[in-house]
Amino acid sequence: MKKQFFKVLGKFLLTGIFLICFGLQQLYAQQTITGTVTDENGVGIPGANIVVQGTTNGVVTDFDGNFSIEASSDAVLVLSYLGYATQNVPVGNQTTVNIQMTPDASELDEVVVIGYGTARKSDLTGAISRVTSESFEDQPLARVEDALQGRAAGVTVARQSGSPGGDVKIRIRGTNSISGDNAPLVVIDGIIGGDLSALNPNDIATLDVLKDASATAIYGSRGANGVILISTKKGSGKARFNVDYFASLSEVPKRLPTLQGSRAGDFARIENQLRGNEFIPASEIAELDANGGVDYQDELFQVGLSNNLQLSYSGGDAKMNYFVSGNYVNQEGTVIETGFERFSLRANVNAQINDKLRVGLNLFGSRATTKNNVQGFARFQGSLVLHAITWDPTTPIFDADGNYNEGSTRSLASLNYNPIARLNQSDLQEVVDRLNANVNVSYDIIPNLNYTLIAGASTQGLTDEQFIEDYGPPDTSFRSLKETNFQVSNILTWNGSFGNHNIKVTGLYEFSENETRTNGWNATNLIGPLSYYFSELAEGVTINNNKQPSDIQSYMGRVEYDINKELFLTGTIRHDGSSRFQGDNVWGTFYSFAGSYNFTNMAFIENSNLFSSLKLRAGWGQVGNQNIPIFSTFDRVDANLPFAFDGVTRVLGSTIGRIGNPDATWETTTQTNVGVDFGFWDSRVNLSLDVYKKNTTDLLLQVAFPQTLVGPRTQPQTQNLGEIENRGLDISLSASIIDTDNLTWDTNLNVSFIKNEVISLGEEDEIQGNFGSIDGQGRRWNVIQVGESLGQIQGSTFLGTWKSSEAAEAAVFDRFPGDAKYLRDADGNRVIGVIGNGTPTALWGWNNTLTYKNWDMNVFVNGSHGNDMLNAARGAIVGATGNQRSFGSPVQLNQWTPQNETDIPAGGENDYGSTRYIEKGGFVRLSNLNIGYTFRNVKGFESVKLYAGAQNLFVITDYSGFDPELTSIAASTNSQGFDLNGNFVNQDVAPGIDVGSYPNPRVFNIGVKFQLK
Repeated sequence: MKKQFFKVLGKFLLTGIFLICFGLQQLYAQQTITGTVTDENGVGIPGANIVVQGTTNGVVTDFDGNFSIEASSDAVLVLSYLGYATQNVPVGNQTTVNIQMTPDASELDEVVVIGYGTARKSDLTGAISRVTSESFEDQPLARVEDALQGRAAGVTVARQSGSPGGDVKIRIRGTNSISGDNAPLVVIDGIIGGDLSALNPNDIATLDVLKDASATAIYGSRGANGVILISTKKGSGKARFNVDYFASLSEVPKRLPTLQGSRAGDFARIENQLRGNEFIPASEIAELDANGGVDYQDELFQVGLSNNLQLSYSGGDAKMNYFVSGNYVNQEGTVIETGFERFSLRANVNAQINDKLRVGLNLFGSRATTKNNVQGFARFQGSLVLHAITWDPTTPIFDADGNYNEGSTRSLASLNYNPIARLNQSDLQEVVDRLNANVNVSYDIIPNLNYTLIAGASTQGLTDEQFIEDYGPPDTSFRSLKETNFQVSNILTWNGSFGNHNIKVTGLYEFSENETRTNGWNATNLIGPLSYYFSELAEGVTINNNKQPSDIQSYMGRVEYDINKELFLTGTIRHDGSSRFQGDNVWGTFYSFAGSYNFTNMAFIENSNLFSSLKLRAGWGQVGNQNIPIFSTFDRVDANLPFAFDGVTRVLGSTIGRIGNPDATWETTTQTNVGVDFGFWDSRVNLSLDVYKKNTTDLLLQVAFPQTLVGPRTQPQTQNLGEIENRGLDISLSASIIDTDNLTWDTNLNVSFIKNEVISLGEEDEIQGNFGSIDGQGRRWNVIQVGESLGQIQGSTFLGTWKSSEAAEAAVFDRFPGDAKYLRDADGNRVIGVIGNGTPTALWGWNNTLTYKNWDMNVFVNGSHGNDMLNAARGAIVGATGNQRSFGSPVQLNQWTPQNETDIPAGGENDYGSTRYIEKGGFVRLSNLNIGYTFRNVKGFESVKLYAGAQNLFVITDYSGFDPELTSIAASTNSQGFDLNGNFVNQDVAPGIDVGSYPNPRVFNIGVKFQLK
């Protein structure tokens, strides 16, 4: 036994000695290799991977692209980095290895966010448009919406108002709903329900717009209006501190022609013609001719100064990255006493905990303050802008004692309260505070199976304090809104490859909750000290409170399959349950299917000098719209309402507020999309064409009950009736026209054609709209008709003036020669019919970026065509109707007289809603022109860029108003888009009506960007 033991021990020792000697030899053969990895411009690449081929020995480059690794002389280093071709470098006798990476076109294929995951652009089956920060970084922006305008085919971006912080309307492939909200769903870093107006544009890395149903079906009940997916920036590489500051001067590009200011003498002479030659004394007219009257346009408008400061600090490596930013915006409006201020702060941190676990945390907070939103003032006689341009120029702003003249001293022109006094004495302060936090956790359970958790919470607090001066004692009001949102998304993703077959399966369970609480009061006729903070001294106070909870629970499955990266198929199913509906209608199921075929690898493409790629796409799907007011399908009782049961004494009681409809369910949009993508000349030119058709059925419409069955205060019932169809063509063309060492020119053109049609309205042929006239006619200016597009404008047909030869005929209608003449029916009533349509049928945007050495220039032009505008503001300037009692337009200098029988009326009714004021609304706008110069070799700085430019530099249009893009909102709608009963009012059914919109400003900028070392 001892002999055997020592024999084994000897073999063990000999083997150990051999292994130690071999290891020493190998250790001796190892050497330290150092080097630097750079990109095609010679800049160090952080996070590049260097691995000794055939081993697990590897390192990652530091912030400057430097690395150090142990390797033997016969080893091969494998270098790889996303977007660059992998390189194999033999070590040999080298101790220093410097490698310049080469871009790989196949690796640079964009990764697009598709919702609950990503996909390479070449693998897409749906219609998705991407807008990257590079496309708008040379356009000084205070709002994210401006980054989308004209840069994504099929996406309409239009300003509702030129006021600072004013509403911007975004629509994707037209309007789907008549009564519901048509705004797209916004998803920010995976969290549903974001607000674009609160975001800092400098935080945006990419915007991916899901347009067709095969792409949006993954959002089920909320995807009918399209989806905008926003990814915010993440840090990488060496720590960088960036500063971008620009200052702006804003002005109203034009003045509307009126008989104010230097033309006030003409205004007075016309008044004397109407009222008697001595109504305004000749001496006063001579004074007006010599010195002019008050130009209330000039008194209303000002040059606004704005400041925008953006700071960011970012960096990271393969283990952790971070991005921290801050933004401060302060905008003066071009209307006096209006403005907007916003503070925002963002922090994004992502960490690779180990090979399987990744964790990210995003925090965002902002405070936005809007001062004197003109939509917050009463608009039953038009906006404050309209009041100013129709004001009596013979009445000074102040009387002899220095007090405001509240109205016209002779009861001329607009009889509304002096708009200059109203703005200077009123104070409307709307403050919105937001705080969002979300965490995302990604864990690789096994190599092909991943679990991702996205959990987010947000809170929004709004306070609205109003102190409004008008005739008589002032009114005050207060409104507070608190909205909280929670979302938890559980995502399971599996990838598998079987030869040339690749499969990706995504499963989702998600729930989200929302709760909105509002409370406030209105106080009328404040008789104490004139201050908001003495509102308790008002004569009448009413209190309102409300609480509205809602939630959605969802299940989703998606399968993505491809064969040899040529044939791609995608199928999605989502099952949503919404608390806005009842019973069996709570749950809805939405499907989509899409496929594409990539011809790029075929011989006729590979051997072509023209084509570099060709891909066909087709998809079909269904999505829903649940954007109706919470509880609108449930019964409601209104309490504490006064009613005289005996016809004399009023007592408080209750009435039926609404009769609910348990059968109400989602609006469903079914969309078919066919697309083709071309690449030409080695992908220097790329063209995408998409043709689509989408039908929205089960429209959620409001149907009123006969008042014999319910009370006069009972609101209409929500019912599923009707259908709307949108058909269109989207074209996207991008090209690298010039690409040399010193000069480049990149261009992108997006064009959209769209046709909207109302297919059915249930048993009705038409529905009267909600935009009431402001001229005392008591009519609706919009109508919804079967067989026509949404946006129909209705009114009378203007035929000029009654001539002297028509005196007898005019007398039949109680009119006289010189009065306005309108088309009438056999009974003598004015014929009211469709006179125009405010919905555009073609939109486009053309973005150009040019660089020459250190110079760069951005030129962005966009346009809209095919729509009409009802320029009711022009009608109000003409006047002589309702409260606009005077002729205030220069055209009246050529009005009808017995000696000069023109078609400009000298009297009679002036119907603002008539063909006289219908104009073409198409336009071409130079939206951005920006020129910059970058200094590269500045001590202490990576770079310094100085730039200057302008936005809205000029507009080519036939429209005579301030701006053809602007659309007013109905007087019965408040600044938040709700009517007096708290119901949402869809503005899409009444586009193209201008009753004095806040003008879109022309803006001049000068700024500086720099990055510290």
